Amino acid sequence: MIDVPFDKDLEKLTQLSEKFKQTTDEYERSRLANEQLCLLENVTLAARRYCSTFLKPTGHHHAQHILPYCTEKNCSVQITREGWTYIRLNTLLLSNRQRVTGYIESTLLQMLHEHRLGGGNLPWYERAFVVITEHTDKRRSDRTFDPDNKEWKCVLNALKGVLFEDDNSQTVSLILDSVPDGKGFTEVAVVPYSEVQKSWMAR
Repeated sequence: MIDVPFDKDLEKLTQLSEKFKQTTDEYERSRLANEQLCLLENVTLAARRYCSTFLKPTGHHHAQHILPYCTEKNCSVQITREGWTYIRLNTLLLSNRQRVTGYIESTLLQMLHEHRLGGGNLPWYERAFVVITEHTDKRRSDRTFDPDNKEWKCVLNALKGVLFEDDNSQTVSLILDSVPDGKGFTEVAVVPYSEVQKSWMAR
């Protein structure tokens, strides 16, 4: 019998779920909901690392996906002819005032890895301009954080070493944008710094 290293966490998750169902106190329910989410994301990351070692190519010799959703439908990595990189992530950024897991960073890394496995190339930027745009629902005030409260570092951490060398001020410039269109996803655009400098920054 195979010993799955995250079995105990799954058991704890079941216990938290039962407590969540039974409690009537809204503050306790909030605490339990947060604990469940963090544990669930960490279990997912552990499952990715562990289960990926067992995945075999499909009949068409393509590697199996280990993302928890169909990347072609909900997430994507596109490279334009000009060498611009567009990434669509099917979630919004977290608040840095809450417990933050490595889920978004891991998902971005896996998306870029699968893009390469599928035969796609990724550009390398000596200096990059990164624009992170959240497509939010203005009716959901609980998911529209102040820019200084958004956990955007996970995006740069996933991209450094893959699209550019580091995420310091000599290598990366950053813009955080928000569009209240109710769609609920995050778009990351990575472009050569020189291209942006020649256009609207030059004004």
